[in-house]
Amino acid sequence: MRKIVLIFMLLVSASVTAHESSELNKTMKEMGHTYKLAVKAKTGQEMQDHLQDLAKLVDKSKTFAFKKEVAAESLVGLNKVLDTVASAERSIAEGDVELARQALLEIDELRKQYHELHEPPSIWELLFGGGK
Repeated sequence: MRKIVLIFMLLVSASVTAHESSELNKTMKEMGHTYKLAVKAKTGQEMQDHLQDLAKLVDKSKTFAFKKEVAAESLVGLNKVLDTVASAERSIAEGDVELARQALLEIDELRKQYHELHEPPSIWELLFGGGK
């Protein structure tokens, strides 16, 4: 009976972790889409609107429980994205949408750098821990 309870607890824990990972993945996809809309924006106001949405999504991402091995590094990356968004917003306020667009290209580089940290865990990692 104890083994059944232990297996059940492991499966529930794996399910919760998988759901959290799935929500993070969904939020990151939304961030990518919003980022693309900001880069393609025709006006400063349109870009500003997308940047505000992007900042909200980044803040939401910071609330997820990252793998402890990469949590600190993940938060550093998300804060760098917020800094870049702030820089782009300053450029927009100064009337330089093209400079803002150039600043946003840094976010794509950050995405490439930090993306590997958030690959979904395998079923074995969920059940037995471990991982990268």
